[in-house]
Amino acid sequence: MFEEPEWAEEASLAAGLGPVASRPRPAAACQVKVPLEDESIDVAVFCLSLMGTNIRDFLEEANRVLKPGGLLKVAEVSSRFEDVRAFLGAVTKLGFKIISKDLSNSHFFLFDFEKTGPPRVGPKAQLLGLKLQPCLYKRR
Repeated sequence: MFEEPEWAEEASLAAGLGPVASRPRPAAACQVKVPLEDESIDVAVFCLSLMGTNIRDFLEEANRVLKPGGLLKVAEVSSRFEDVRAFLGAVTKLGFKIISKDLSNSHFFLFDFEKTGPPRVGPKAQLLGLKLQPCLYKRR
């Protein structure tokens, strides 16, 4: 268990979110369904967090909670991408359009997507672009 810093309580009250103690705690394990209403947030961020084999579930959940026109930001280790174009195409089929990409860093790729609507493919459709390589760490 962790303790919220003092500023977290003040920030949440200022934002009208209520006391930190009354909100649900993040799960210790992977949580695909987050305790948020449909189309209730403006920005979703995945920063080095697309590590599961169920990336599609994460992105579909981001689509569910994002408002129309909401921003999805992805920062991921560059070596995990075998085919960036396939990844972008797969995310597009899940109801997003790419609005910016930064592939200039040798270690990390950054993507911004805008929510355009619900996923445009059925739940059984294969999206091969969402299969990222394992993250390999080099001993230094």
